[in-house]
Amino acid sequence: MGVTAFIVVGNRPGFTPGIPNPGYLLLLYENDRPAWELIPLYPELRKDLGNSKILIPSIENMLEDALLMIGIYVVKDEELIEKARRIFRDSLERRIEIYAFDRREVEDLRSIARRKLQRYDIGLIIAPGEDSTILGQLEVLREYGDLWYQVNLPDKKLSNTPGFFDEIPLQEHSDSPRWEYTEAFWKILNKLEEKSIDKKKFRRGIEDFNSYRERFRKMSDDEIYSTLVQVVFYSGMNAKTVSKKMPTILKYLGDFRKVAEYTEEDIRRIMDDRDMIKNLKKIQACIHNAKEFQRIVESHGSFVNYLESFEVDPTNYRDIKTKLVPELMKRFKGIGKVTVYHFLMDLGFGVMKPDRTILRLFHRLGWLPTSDPTAENIERTIKICSEISSETGFWIRAVDITLVAFCQEGGNQGLGIPAGICTRNPKCLECPLRERCVLHK
Repeated sequence: MGVTAFIVVGNRPGFTPGIPNPGYLLLLYENDRPAWELIPLYPELRKDLGNSKILIPSIENMLEDALLMIGIYVVKDEELIEKARRIFRDSLERRIEIYAFDRREVEDLRSIARRKLQRYDIGLIIAPGEDSTILGQLEVLREYGDLWYQVNLPDKKLSNTPGFFDEIPLQEHSDSPRWEYTEAFWKILNKLEEKSIDKKKFRRGIEDFNSYRERFRKMSDDEIYSTLVQVVFYSGMNAKTVSKKMPTILKYLGDFRKVAEYTEEDIRRIMDDRDMIKNLKKIQACIHNAKEFQRIVESHGSFVNYLESFEVDPTNYRDIKTKLVPELMKRFKGIGKVTVYHFLMDLGFGVMKPDRTILRLFHRLGWLPTSDPTAENIERTIKICSEISSETGFWIRAVDITLVAFCQEGGNQGLGIPAGICTRNPKCLECPLRERCVLHK
């Protein structure tokens, strides 16, 4: 049957959806002999644990045995570990086969976990598939008190916050099973970390992008305008070239108050600089945008006030698409049907830029009918990435940068990735998804 459920372990969240700092992944394999595999997602976490730990659960307590693993190997509760060493002995360091030990002693362990896990700063996203045994064991979560968890079912979410099992409808998603999306993402993330020449840099970079949620609220007008300029220049151009030239670009175009006053003479001066990207259309777009940006700031007091005037839920794609996207495309030049999502994504809205490389990846995986940036493909791509974000606890900006680094020719230097894998000429032998890929088939 393969993987029938997974659990993401991170920190207990505050007032935002998802879990911060996801560090461990538990996979449930329900074959002839069911097994939980606990996988640390970062090198630092593997020093003590190794690449993974295996536990063979009892059928009737399959979900609780996963929570037992979390108590022993993730939070490392001293009382649990001490008793587990007495019961499991050497198996604790290798593979635990629950059914091979005294049932009463194992049940004592579970009772300790019920009492102790809720005291730790952890949050769980529990996602059982349609055929998973743990679907019939969810009620036991009531016995874990204040332990924070969210249960994502195929057709709804259940959470113990703010009340037990509050039902929240899932956003509409495509026909492909959500397992395919999230499992593919975890494989990509792990492959990139393995490929990174600097593992600490990789983890720090992903965590930075994971903190993008609603960041516009803390950004100054200058920071937002600088973001707009960068988005305009990155659009349709070689990312390495733009990154190299960005200090010069911002030197001339980074201050909207000055740029709004530019004349034809200023444009000639900019075009004469050998370190500048000599794209007249983009330079003129930035000058137009500076004037428009200044008008907005003067009329609303700040660009943040302007954004908030639309009364848009920053996590609601439909809201963003219908209220904010048309207005930004109308007012700013160089901001098209794809680029507008890049701008909003970098401001911390819950959308992502459906980059051509991601469209190509999703088409190769059979999730899109073509790799063309049609309105339907753009919307479907954003929905898939939103679902990955919801299921894994990673903010959508972190999902986006992970996928782009996997597909982009130059990888991502900021994450220590020298080159992508699913590029125009893909490196299929390196790809962890080749068995799913239409090219491989």
